[in-house]
Amino acid sequence: MMLIIGTFEHSIEVEEALSVLEKSGVPRKSIMTVVMDKSSRLSDVTATRYPHKKTLAFEIGMATATAFSVIGISFGFVLKWGPILWGIISALLGFTLGTGITRWIQRHYLRNENPGKGPLPELVVIIRCTEASFHELRLVLLQYRVLSIGRIDENS
Repeated sequence: MMLIIGTFEHSIEVEEALSVLEKSGVPRKSIMTVVMDKSSRLSDVTATRYPHKKTLAFEIGMATATAFSVIGISFGFVLKWGPILWGIISALLGFTLGTGITRWIQRHYLRNENPGKGPLPELVVIIRCTEASFHELRLVLLQYRVLSIGRIDENS
């Protein structure tokens, strides 16, 4: 006997894979699913995966600051204070506009989103099977987009 361990993203494909496994002869008592706890994730990881939650306003502000500073430097060659001062002034203006407009859009148009709701947690599926059925079950899991597959031989 052996154990097959597969990790999935929480989706309908997990349910389909479990249904196919049961139809292929794996008894229900030989299949175990475990929902992984996502509360232990760091907030920085969440912020880099989903920038619209925390960092999008800053990123857009920096992008508009860069664009405005290039335009300000170009006009600064013909204006009175010169390219350096106009580049700094236009960068500050661009950052303020980009950040402000993005935060306004987030506040007014994205307020229906639940800020605490992120992606669903991963699922781990553990299947007890024989050595002969391992390859067939592995193909079923691969067909339904398993993230990773591992196996443990119970005899060793």
